[in-house]
Amino acid sequence: MSIDNTAQFAPKRITPTSEQIAIQTAQKKVVLIDANAGAAKTTTLALRLAEALHRGRPPERMLALVFTEAARVALRQRLLEIGVPLGVVKRLSITTFDAFATQVLRQLEGVQMAFLRSDEELRPVAWEALAVVSEKYAHRYPLEVNTTNAAIAEFLKLQLRTKARLDFQAPDFDSNTLEDNLEMLGMSRTHYLWLREYEALRGADTGEIAFRAPFDATYDLVRMLGDDEPLRQQLPAYQIIVADELHDLNEASFRLLTMLIRRGNAFFCGAGDKDQVIYTWSGADHRFLRQRFEQEFPSLQRMPLTASYRYGTELAQAVGALKNKASVSALARATPVEVLYYDHTQPQACSAQLIAALEHAQAGTTAILLRDRDQAIRVETALFQSGIAYGLVDMNSYLLNQEVLMLRGMVAMARKDLHAITSGPRRGEILEALVAFAEIPFTRAQLQQARTDVANYPELLEGFLSNQLGKSTNQDKAALTLAAVEYLRDLPPDAPAGPALQHVFAMLQLEQTARRIYVDPAQARVVARSLHGFIAVCTEAGVAVDGFAGWLGEMEEAVTVSTGKAKLVIACIDQIKGLEYNHVILPYLAVDEFPRSKSDPLEEENRFYVAATRARDRLTILTPQDLAYQSRYIAVLPPATRKR
Repeated sequence: MSIDNTAQFAPKRITPTSEQIAIQTAQKKVVLIDANAGAAKTTTLALRLAEALHRGRPPERMLALVFTEAARVALRQRLLEIGVPLGVVKRLSITTFDAFATQVLRQLEGVQMAFLRSDEELRPVAWEALAVVSEKYAHRYPLEVNTTNAAIAEFLKLQLRTKARLDFQAPDFDSNTLEDNLEMLGMSRTHYLWLREYEALRGADTGEIAFRAPFDATYDLVRMLGDDEPLRQQLPAYQIIVADELHDLNEASFRLLTMLIRRGNAFFCGAGDKDQVIYTWSGADHRFLRQRFEQEFPSLQRMPLTASYRYGTELAQAVGALKNKASVSALARATPVEVLYYDHTQPQACSAQLIAALEHAQAGTTAILLRDRDQAIRVETALFQSGIAYGLVDMNSYLLNQEVLMLRGMVAMARKDLHAITSGPRRGEILEALVAFAEIPFTRAQLQQARTDVANYPELLEGFLSNQLGKSTNQDKAALTLAAVEYLRDLPPDAPAGPALQHVFAMLQLEQTARRIYVDPAQARVVARSLHGFIAVCTEAGVAVDGFAGWLGEMEEAVTVSTGKAKLVIACIDQIKGLEYNHVILPYLAVDEFPRSKSDPLEEENRFYVAATRARDRLTILTPQDLAYQSRYIAVLPPATRKR
């Protein structure tokens, strides 16, 4: 950048703030933007690029890195909006970390590698790797072999996290004993061996790569470059680099970014909000923003973006108090924070208060944001009972959760009511849920065939499952599962379903089962909460075992799965970063509901901050009226922001 510290680029359509102009013209080699939610991070990075272009930097020597395709499109659009010509924007490299790594690897390797994008494409490889584990190690170790879709999805999530953190490249990893590595990684022997065999099939051990999946390119490139300085000299050399959403950095992407900055001795400007780190499951860590950058670049300059362009003064004050940082609004309009109270001793009180809050909803989109999917049970049930249409964003209705499908299947099988589940694919999903919770070690071929058979011929489910339980290597669990079915079968037609399911829950020790099935302990706890919530709703509804399938079928028909276009949507907080809504409702701000006691306190606080800052016009918070049961976040809110 030039030594002239006067802005040379004058944007169209906006008048930059003093903070934005300071960043646009900053002279330090490495500049980090500490931004608040909604504070125009992307626009400010666009100003930084436009200033460099105006000062004569060639667009071909400039790189913008983001984490998602949506963020890439957003940055490109901001450049056009502030007046950078389309022809110039096309000459800039604006890309995701993984797409950039893919491009570099293509040049280094000289081939275009096969790319498997979805879990559906990766599932056969994961199955094959698990089969190899069984063949090679079953005679040496007790293994937990689970080929259900849920187990595969959990495994694929685990392998992504392991690569993002470069766990297998930790010091002394190769010289450690297996037991030491298992303790260090905090994973089971089965998952550890599964990960190693999966990577062997991918060719990562030999360098003869067969395919790449999301994030594999970043992982492979960083491993390839490692300490190889001559090879790092083959990286493209950029004069200007910017990066957005730096709070989503993990070890692998951070190492790639620092290599690129050093390769061209580039001017770097990156924006992030340390208070939006909620993706630790994928390796994201606040230490990159708070410590690691300063360790790598001690002379860097930190600059703030405090003013929000999304929400008004009241909400800005509230989140500023929560995070103990400067937070103001650049908008003239208000965003009131409304706190509504409910009786926590009444299970339906929070959802009833939510329905009342919806009666006063204003124009635009309203989002009910949940801490996790187990909270959807009472919310969806209340909306259904009130005849209120809703959509779901990046989540299924609770009726399709695997643990709920398992209970639906057990009742349908026991009451010989499988034809009441009219959807063939749904019957296949129910079979898979039963296999998962009965812990039957099916092979991939067996599971696929069983799903197909039951989808076409529902009467096969009972006999098929009984036969497989009889042959299961886990005879204790098999006996309990068969006993639970018999218990449900012997009940009179008018027996209430809720207490019956509670008895089955205890018989099958489903909470302990969830801990065995799910890799992530937090997910196992969500499943247990979901089961308790579902059983409670069944109990309150007073539905009988013989009316159970019809009752659920009626609810299922009413659910609309939406991509976010509905006027009222339900979403989990972890899925909505970058989105905004006119009205946000946060239910269940109660002790151990939000924040959750066994989750990282800082990440929980960040999650609340992310959720609250999605609101544009109004934020409604539902919390117990008893102070002893209120979420600790309520006490942080300034009294002036609370409206009843």
